[in-house]
Amino acid sequence: MSDAAKQAYLLGQQAFERGRYADAVKAFEQGIAEKPNISLDGELKLWLVNALAATDRRQEAVELCGKLALHPDLDVRKQSKQLLYIIQAPKLQAKEEWLTKIPDLAEIQDGEDKPWQKIPTKPRSPKPPPPPLPLSEVNTEDNGFVWLALIGSVLLVGGLWWFS
Repeated sequence: MSDAAKQAYLLGQQAFERGRYADAVKAFEQGIAEKPNISLDGELKLWLVNALAATDRRQEAVELCGKLALHPDLDVRKQSKQLLYIIQAPKLQAKEEWLTKIPDLAEIQDGEDKPWQKIPTKPRSPKPPPPPLPLSEVNTEDNGFVWLALIGSVLLVGGLWWFS
């Protein structure tokens, strides 16, 4: 396996994942030029198809997908057919009111406020506990539960002792 092709593959992936599609296209093309083994060649070309489609070079992406349909690696052939189906799908039209405008944060200077940073807030003081009820409002009458539980316990222990 060519180390230069593997390095180009990794650089192209990183560029693609960061949205730098033109750099990704260059890296993948450099990797393909190194004549890597069959599986790496297929991976490079599949990523190149994605990068070409992302840079609005759809026709080149479609042509490369057509060539990949004849690739020696079975997985590459399957993936290329799926990619071709996706690339050739009609583009949906969206109404302006359906879209959310996301501002470009790259234009903000370092000295300016950064709106995406969280502003620290003061911790809230805990609520004071409610005042205790006066003893005159508390029901202190015996409802017999304690006696019932005590008698039941004695009967249970006595029964266990008797049958043992």
